[in-house]
Amino acid sequence: MSQNTNQDVNTNTVSYADFNNPAGQTTIQGIRGVSESENVYIAGSLLSENNLVQGLIYEGSLKTNEEEKWHIVNFPSTPAATVVNTSCYGPNNGPHGTVQIVGSYKISASAGKVPSGNLGFYYEGSIDGSGTWIQVSPNEGNTNNVFVHSVMGGLAVGNYDVENDKNGYAFIYNTISKESTEFKVPDSLTTTLYGIWHNGGDSYTMAGGYTSPKLGKISQAFLVDYNSKTKQSSNLKSFSCKNETALSIITHFEGITASKDNSYNMPSDWISLNGEKNGASFVSVSRNSDGSFGEANWTDIDFPGSSVTSANTVFRNNILGIYAVENSSDTKTISSFVAKVSIEKKMVM
Repeated sequence: MSQNTNQDVNTNTVSYADFNNPAGQTTIQGIRGVSESENVYIAGSLLSENNLVQGLIYEGSLKTNEEEKWHIVNFPSTPAATVVNTSCYGPNNGPHGTVQIVGSYKISASAGKVPSGNLGFYYEGSIDGSGTWIQVSPNEGNTNNVFVHSVMGGLAVGNYDVENDKNGYAFIYNTISKESTEFKVPDSLTTTLYGIWHNGGDSYTMAGGYTSPKLGKISQAFLVDYNSKTKQSSNLKSFSCKNETALSIITHFEGITASKDNSYNMPSDWISLNGEKNGASFVSVSRNSDGSFGEANWTDIDFPGSSVTSANTVFRNNILGIYAVENSSDTKTISSFVAKVSIEKKMVM
């Protein structure tokens, strides 16, 4: 005799809204809740009329986009090197009401060799950009491009390339000691670190993606725990888009935030197995009783009317990123958005 069992199934719905700096094309790249407040810090970049990229930081409500809450912040130029663009990736709460920001910048040197590509930075101070800016140089400065993606709990994570080397390298930067530690998924060809969450004490959880000889051209997302004292990692788990057996070409986690019930939420970008579709998702992962990571729950993020949507960062159950709309002149309009994922449970037999 068979017996029916009632089960709770999550049915997620998504609501969308534009979220841009009124001054121009905005790319949102990072978010963090402001301590003891319902407000948030949002980091990104602004494309100016002369095609220069300027750093952006917003402090205010996620529900109401307030024009006066946007601040332009740029890595300072020097007599020897003019900064030609700044892009802010991850914000965080600093000490005594300050803000911490990480990202990248480019310079045009007036003398000597211009560094190739982007330089990484860490900022701490007032939200107006008048605080302390520090260049982040992993691998003793032997880099082609440096991107610092996320910061929390005294650690930042990012990536760099080496000239004439197509592999990507990940690193963990200590904002106090200014030291960098290499991080690599075991047996990987490339490793990227885009998100870090401080669980408390020496415990962190990091998110990103990797490729390996076993997977070939296929890239998978991952979560991993990290101990800042021992510099050891644990509970590494790989993820493919929508838990497919036939792996997507690319699945990548773009950030991470803690959620209720000992779980984490991540924004994910992906490209389908045949390469014909690229998309974005809100991903939720809970821990098993032994501390390992469980299976992922996926919710598609697709801004209405867009030709492509990218999920760049996450706050609670909100995904922020950019979307593109095709114009009649074969051009694209790029805008930033916030998508709120509402989780509803229904009973099924």
